[in-house]
Amino acid sequence: MQTMFSFGQSAALRTIQDRLRGVFGPIRDAKRLDPLSQFVRSFLGSKTYDRRSWDAFLRLTQTYKSWEAVADAPVQEVEETLRHVTFAEAKAADLVLALQKIRARAGTLNLDFLAGLAVPTALVWLEQIHGVGRKIAAATLNFSSLRKRAFVVDTHVLRVMQRFGFVKPNADNQAVYDAVMSACESFDADDLYELHWYLKGLGQKTCMPYRAHCETCALSDLCLKRVQEDAVAVTRSRRVGV
Repeated sequence: MQTMFSFGQSAALRTIQDRLRGVFGPIRDAKRLDPLSQFVRSFLGSKTYDRRSWDAFLRLTQTYKSWEAVADAPVQEVEETLRHVTFAEAKAADLVLALQKIRARAGTLNLDFLAGLAVPTALVWLEQIHGVGRKIAAATLNFSSLRKRAFVVDTHVLRVMQRFGFVKPNADNQAVYDAVMSACESFDADDLYELHWYLKGLGQKTCMPYRAHCETCALSDLCLKRVQEDAVAVTRSRRVGV
């Protein structure tokens, strides 16, 4: 039996994907948003529960007739539409500014042109927009109708991959992104999409922030944290025996 994660090996990521498919079932491909709509959706989702960010996204689409209208709206008005989202004041200002910058740089408020760019180039283009980091950029490319090979790392995925030992305990989102992308050359865009949602689900339901339910985790034998804790427990029991 494998006792810890095999660093940098695509086969290990396949094992994770296959086991979690057995737990959560196949991830059916939902209808994809266009790239700009996904950009907005991901922008709102930062540090916010999915349900609340989806509600805010839907309020925007119901309040404004187009993303052009959002870009031209008063920030205070947009903020009111985003009132239940974390950091609504800052996000409203940043979102309006981001849409204006996309329009100025691309010549139109549209991100469909990203389809013709290589992933690294598209990521850089998006990350040059204020308020956009790797998570938002990768989600725009992978979750949208573009379906590009980019891996989305949120707080749940980051925590799980740190505990597995796939990256160092103090690693950030960028480090996880780089590590996964370098280890999964055989994964296509849909594989990366599925892997994200499996790891996110694991982080939400089992490998939670303050309590990891290792005893029920389908990946416990791959987890460095679990291996280390078992080793500590064995050492303590031996000391007690002495």
